[in-house]
Amino acid sequence: MTVGPFRVSAADFTALARGGGGPSAVRTLRLARRSRTLLLIRSIAADPAARDAFALLCEVARVAPEAVDRVLDHPSVGAWATRTALAVRRGEAARPAELAFTAAAAAVRAGVPVDLEFPPVEVFSLPSLGVVVGPGLAYEPLPEVELDGFTLQVDLWAGGGVPDELPVASEVDVPRWRDALRAAWDLLARDHPGPAAEFAEVVTVVTPMPSSPSGTSSATLADAFGCVFLSPTPDAETLAVTLVHEAQHSKLVAVMDLFALVRPGGDAVFYAPWREDPRPAAGLLHGTYAHLGVAGFWRSRPGPAARVEYARWRSAALVTAEALLASDELTPTGVRFVRELAAVLRAWCAEPLPPAAEAAAATEAAAHRSRWQAAHGPLT
Repeated sequence: MTVGPFRVSAADFTALARGGGGPSAVRTLRLARRSRTLLLIRSIAADPAARDAFALLCEVARVAPEAVDRVLDHPSVGAWATRTALAVRRGEAARPAELAFTAAAAAVRAGVPVDLEFPPVEVFSLPSLGVVVGPGLAYEPLPEVELDGFTLQVDLWAGGGVPDELPVASEVDVPRWRDALRAAWDLLARDHPGPAAEFAEVVTVVTPMPSSPSGTSSATLADAFGCVFLSPTPDAETLAVTLVHEAQHSKLVAVMDLFALVRPGGDAVFYAPWREDPRPAAGLLHGTYAHLGVAGFWRSRPGPAARVEYARWRSAALVTAEALLASDELTPTGVRFVRELAAVLRAWCAEPLPPAAEAAAATEAAAHRSRWQAAHGPLT
């Protein structure tokens, strides 16, 4: 298991900043995140409770490195490693012995015998494989959705690790999710091949959320790279644009692993045209980058409704990009990144649209600003 420096070419950095990047650049981001997870695990392995598990992981890596890579890429491993390494560093309660679950998953994948002592829990996950209930290593496999050329797993995080404020469905209707994801993927692959190829490179797990009374809900956890949390959506197009939105978040998470884009310690907050609450600079940058992807999706969709969505989100994202550039919250690298992003949005905002679409988008934007100002005061 080797860890090395990761370099992003100037061309790839620019392409990523402009909302794309392509599969090659996104693959670099994924490999960099795997390296980060391994570094965290190595720091955890200094604890005696994790040493046997780490030794097994190293043994598996010698004979079947692809098995270890597959497990390290599972979002729950990155989330666990981040949470545990931070707790150890801060002197807080931590469970380094849980590295046994990761090591066992890699060994099972590789066909290597497992002789480890597991933490005393009734239910645990073997990352990338499934859920174990009771003694032994017999597991219930994670449901999978086969798409063209790659596979998504459906994971409810039975082993825990999801923040309390992020609801996860208690059960999953697998046939329903298979049909929904396949329909959305077919739309993406047919009509949006660039974002589709990037999504296939970065996302490996979908976690269903409960139905949302306010519409579709989705989320990406920075530490759970590769996982998209989703509530059921009404149609393939809505799910497709949601997948693009969350893949953009995942890409930016990994970019920000490699580059400091926002100055640390800043306390400024900003208006975001897609949120009801003020956002810090890092959050605003994430929303701006995600909505660059959303605007790009609607830009190439047919129909009057798509024209309204395109008008709404190209303008909204440009407003926030300009706000970031006018602030003192970005690093020099961050300024370079957002300038490229804003250049795309300025060009899009110059594209003519039907007046009715522009008017409808402006009405929606004004209504949001009014609600926000009523709750938080004048925009600054």
